[in-house]
Amino acid sequence: MKIAIIAPSPVPFTIGGAENLWWGLLNSINQDTPHQAELVKIPSPERNFWELLDSYRHFSNLDLTHFDLIISGKYPAWMVQHGNHVCYMLHRLRGLYDTYHLTGCPENYVTPHKEIRGLQEFMGHNQGLRTALNEFFDRLEQLRCCPDLPLDTFKFPGSLAREIVHFLDGIALKPDAIAKYAAISHTVANRANYFPVDSSIHVIYPPSNLKFFHSGNSDYLFTVSRLDGPKRVRLLVEAMQYVKSNINLKIAGTGPDADSLKQLAGDDQRIVFLGFVNDQQLTALYADALVVPYVPDNEDYGLVTIEAMMSGKPVLTTTDAGGPNEFVRNGETGYCVPPDPQAIAQRIDYLCEHVQEAQQMGLIGRKLVQDITWDNTVAKLLGDAKPYITTTARNERKKITVALTFPVFPPRGGGQIRVFHLYRYLARWFDIEFVTFTHAHEVPFRGEIAPGVWEIRIPKSDQHQREELGIEQQVGVPITDIVMPQLYQLTPAYVEALRASTATSDFIVACHPYLLPAIQAVSNQPLWYEAQDVEVVLKQRVLPDNPTGQKLLDATRQVEQECCQASTLILVCCQEDAQRLNQIYGVDSSKILEVPNGVDRETVNYVSLEERHCQKSKLGLNASSFTALFMGSWHSPNLAAVGSIFQIAEQLPQVNFLIIGSVGLAFKHEKRPANVGFMDVVDDETKAVILGLADVALNPVTFGSGTNLKMLEYFASGIPVISTPIGVRGLGVEGGKHCVVVDIEDFAEAIADLTAENLTNKDIRVKNARQYVQEKFDWQVISQRLFNRLTQLNLV
Repeated sequence: MKIAIIAPSPVPFTIGGAENLWWGLLNSINQDTPHQAELVKIPSPERNFWELLDSYRHFSNLDLTHFDLIISGKYPAWMVQHGNHVCYMLHRLRGLYDTYHLTGCPENYVTPHKEIRGLQEFMGHNQGLRTALNEFFDRLEQLRCCPDLPLDTFKFPGSLAREIVHFLDGIALKPDAIAKYAAISHTVANRANYFPVDSSIHVIYPPSNLKFFHSGNSDYLFTVSRLDGPKRVRLLVEAMQYVKSNINLKIAGTGPDADSLKQLAGDDQRIVFLGFVNDQQLTALYADALVVPYVPDNEDYGLVTIEAMMSGKPVLTTTDAGGPNEFVRNGETGYCVPPDPQAIAQRIDYLCEHVQEAQQMGLIGRKLVQDITWDNTVAKLLGDAKPYITTTARNERKKITVALTFPVFPPRGGGQIRVFHLYRYLARWFDIEFVTFTHAHEVPFRGEIAPGVWEIRIPKSDQHQREELGIEQQVGVPITDIVMPQLYQLTPAYVEALRASTATSDFIVACHPYLLPAIQAVSNQPLWYEAQDVEVVLKQRVLPDNPTGQKLLDATRQVEQECCQASTLILVCCQEDAQRLNQIYGVDSSKILEVPNGVDRETVNYVSLEERHCQKSKLGLNASSFTALFMGSWHSPNLAAVGSIFQIAEQLPQVNFLIIGSVGLAFKHEKRPANVGFMDVVDDETKAVILGLADVALNPVTFGSGTNLKMLEYFASGIPVISTPIGVRGLGVEGGKHCVVVDIEDFAEAIADLTAENLTNKDIRVKNARQYVQEKFDWQVISQRLFNRLTQLNLV
C-alpha cells in the first residue's frame, strides 16, 4: 500500500511528542514493512480563531486519493476526506473539549445577532454532513466581514469557537468517514466527546524513538519535560523543599516557565536545570537515575513513563496524571500519589532509603513495557496479527557510510547542518550510517538520529587527544581534522566501527578528505568525496607560516589530492570550488557534482518585518532598538569576521551586535566593545527567538570556500542581510535584489543606511530572498536533484 501520514505542522515549528510519533511511524512503515509511506504536513497556526479555521479548511480541500490509506492523529488534519482513513488519535483540541471548563466560558454562544444565529442554525441542521462544508465556510467568511459583530464573537478559546470546532470534527470523524478508530492510550479513548458513541476503539501504545536504553547507577532524580504549566514541573520543585534526602533533581527541557522555575528553586543546589539535552545525553540521564518523577496534569500518554521504564527505572507520578497511570502500578512499577508537594516528597525520601526496592520496581516496569515496539504498533495499526518480516524490504535499499572527523547530532555548526539534512533526506532512498569522532571525554553513542539515519560516535583515545593537543599548541589553532590522517590509528575503536559499517555498505563518503587513509585501510568499496571546501585554500589562510604550519599544509594538499584521485564522485558546494579543484589537482570535471548548501525550511520560522516589531513589544524590548546578528561556528573565516564586527561596533555605538554559535568560545577572554554580546551555542528554540527579533543579519567573512549556510538560514527566516561579496559566493544571489552586498570597509555605513531605510524596500528584498531560497536551496529539493543525478549515473 501507499500510505499518507497526514499531520499539522506547528507554527512556529516545534518538535514535540506528535512529531516524534509521526517520524517513528513513517520510518517503521518504510523500513519494516512492504508498504510505502509519506508524511504530509501543512503549516497549521492556531494563535487565533481564524488561523485555526483556515487550517481546517485547507485540510478539508486536500486531495490524497493517490494514496491507498491515510492515517491522521490530530485536528485539523483529520478533515481530509479519504475512502480508507484510519484515525490514530493523540487528542482533540483540548482547550475546546476536555479542558474547556477551565476557560470559564459558557458552553453555548447566545446572541441576538442575526447572521451568527443563522450560522448556528445551519450547523444544527447539518450535523455530520460533509456536503455542507462549502456553504459553511462561505457563511463563515461572510460573517468575518460583518462590521457590527459582538467583541466576543471570535474569542479563542470561546463558546462559538467551541461550537464550530465540534461541528467540523463531527464531520471529519463521523463513523462512515473513518475506517478504524485508534487511540494512543486508554486515557484518550475514554475522554468524553472524543469518539462517536458505541464506536470500537483500539488502544495502541506508541514507543519511544530513543535507542539503546540501559540501566546504570541510581544517583539522582531525573525528569524531562517542556517547562510549561500543564507539565507541572513546578510541583516537583516545590516538593524538593520537603525532601530530606541529599539527592539531586535533574530537570531537562526548555520552555516558557524556565525562569520562574529557577527562581522558585532559589539557592537549592540540589535542583539542576539542564536545558536542552540530545538523545544520547537523555538515555544516559535515564540510565543513572534512581527514579523518574513525572507529574503532568491529565497527560494524553506520557512517553517519559515508557522511556523511564525501558531504562529500568520506577516512575513517581500523581493520581491525576492521566496516561502515566496506565503504567505506574502503585508499589510495583513506581508510585501514584496525590498532586501534593509533601506527598511527592515523602515518596522520594522513601525511595532514597530503599534503593534496592526502587531497582526491583524498575525491572518490573521494564518487563511491563518491553512489547511496546514500532513493529507491534504498526502491525496493530495496519491490522496485522504479527510484525512484518523485514528482510526483503531492507535488502532493496542500498547503504551509504559517511566517515567524519566530527559528531553530527545535534546539528549546530555549518558542517553538521549540511551533512545532517542532506543525508536525512537522502534516507528516503538509502540507509545512512555516520561513523564519527568526538572528544575523548565524551561517551560512545550509537543511535538513530533521524528516520533511516544512524550515527556511530567514537571518542578519541586519550593518546590521540594528547598528541593532537601537542600539535595544536605549536600552531595555535584547532587542527583536529588536519592531523587525522596521522593520528586516527591511535583510536582503534574508530577503525573497527568504520570497518563494521563499511562491510555492509554500497558506497563510502569521505566528508572532507582527512579520513581517506582510514577508509582505505578497511574497505575498497566505491568512494565519494564530499568536498565542503577546498581544504588547501582554506587551511593556507589559517595555519601559521612556520615549519609546523607548512608541514601540515603540505599534508593537507597531499590527502586532498589523493582523495580527489581515489573518488568516483566528488560533491562540491559551488562551481567555484569545482573550478579550483580542477586547477589545483587536475580533477576530471565529469565526476564532480554540485550539491549546494541548503536550508531546512520546516525548522526555520519566517517572521515578517512587521511581526519582528510586534515580537519585540511582547518581550518588553524597545521597538526602536536595532540589533545586528552574526551566527557562526569556530571556523577561521568566522573568527576573522568577529574581529571585523568589533571594529564595526566601535563605529556604531547605537547598534547592538549579537554573536551566537561556537565562534564565541574563541573570544571568552578577549576585550570587546560594550555593544557586542555573545551567546555561544544555543538550542533551536532560543535560536528561533533570536532569528525572529534581529533587525539585520551580517556575514562579514572575507575569505573561505564553499558556500555559507548562515546566509540561507538568514534568508529563510526573513531577516534583511548585509554581506561581503565573499559571503554570497556560490549562491547566485544579486546584491540589491536579495540582500545588501558591500566590501568589509563599507559595512558600518551599510548598517547605518539600513537603520534609516524605509520598510517597503527592505520588505521587497526580504521576500525576494525567501522565494529564492524556496526555489533553489531547500534540502528536500537539493537531495531530490542529487538522487536524480545518481540515478542517471546508474548508482541506485
